[in-house]
Amino acid sequence: MKNAIRIFLLFFACAAAFTSGFAADDYPAKPIQMIVPFPAGGPADIVGRLYAQHLSAIVGQPVVTLNRDGASGSIGTAAAARAAPDGYTLVFGTTSTMVINPLVIKQVPYDFWKDFALIGLLANAPHILAVREGLPAKSATELVAMAKARPGKYTIASSGPGTIVQMAAELFKQQTGANLLVVPFKGGQPATLALLSGDVDMIINDLTGLKSNLASGKLRVLAVAHTSRLKLLPDVPTFAELGMPGVVSSTWWGIGVPVKTPEAVQVRLREATAKILSDPDYVARLAAMAVEPMVMNREQASSFVATEVRKWKSVAAGANVEVE
Repeated sequence: MKNAIRIFLLFFACAAAFTSGFAADDYPAKPIQMIVPFPAGGPADIVGRLYAQHLSAIVGQPVVTLNRDGASGSIGTAAAARAAPDGYTLVFGTTSTMVINPLVIKQVPYDFWKDFALIGLLANAPHILAVREGLPAKSATELVAMAKARPGKYTIASSGPGTIVQMAAELFKQQTGANLLVVPFKGGQPATLALLSGDVDMIINDLTGLKSNLASGKLRVLAVAHTSRLKLLPDVPTFAELGMPGVVSSTWWGIGVPVKTPEAVQVRLREATAKILSDPDYVARLAAMAVEPMVMNREQASSFVATEVRKWKSVAAGANVEVE
């Protein structure tokens, strides 16, 4: 009897292994869903759809994007964490959902680094300091001096408590000593509209939501929060060039799957993602938005994320940022 049970268990294990291997070899056999935890039309949605289009072309199945926004990306990310770990549900992660939310939200309904396996980082959008038309400052150095001379007079827009735009503003304040009033709005677009109308003095955000307004002259860019100048703004200095090397911030994006997704499926997705990151069309379409592909291996990606966690944890603690 015992021998019969052993034979049955051995047969069952072999059958399961064969089925799992066959499923991985056959993956994907149906459309893939990718949850974007932010509204349609925003930078995350634009970059996410671009990735989905290229992934679909590589794997030969539709990759359908589903926008499930709310709570700084927590609602959609939590939904993805509960999905079946079969490779047919991806989550489009961001700086906020991967790093900042766990630092500033009291009860986050997911733990990104326990609930998901990171397939890869996809794109990085360096931040810029843009000011309203008519603001006297002609440089970031002059702006900082003005803010120190008149504490609390000048305002900087935020896309909401705990968002990367608020965190970038707080980083700028902490690194320069500029005494600015942070004004929160319900999203990046309302914050940008407030800047265009002159209701706030400045914003630090990526160029994707600001680019179309630069030519009009209603916005001026004083500095780039990146390690090098941007090709689309070759005449704008970095903060480091102006003696403020600690002001480095960006919005970045990555892709994940539920953590128990079979390793063979994860490998398939990592291989496809590596091809996308080297695709000239993908790179060119990112570049048009002043966004860079993030070509990193798993160790480099882990190191990058760990550095981001340390930086934003320090900023959040220094600014006492906490979201209910």
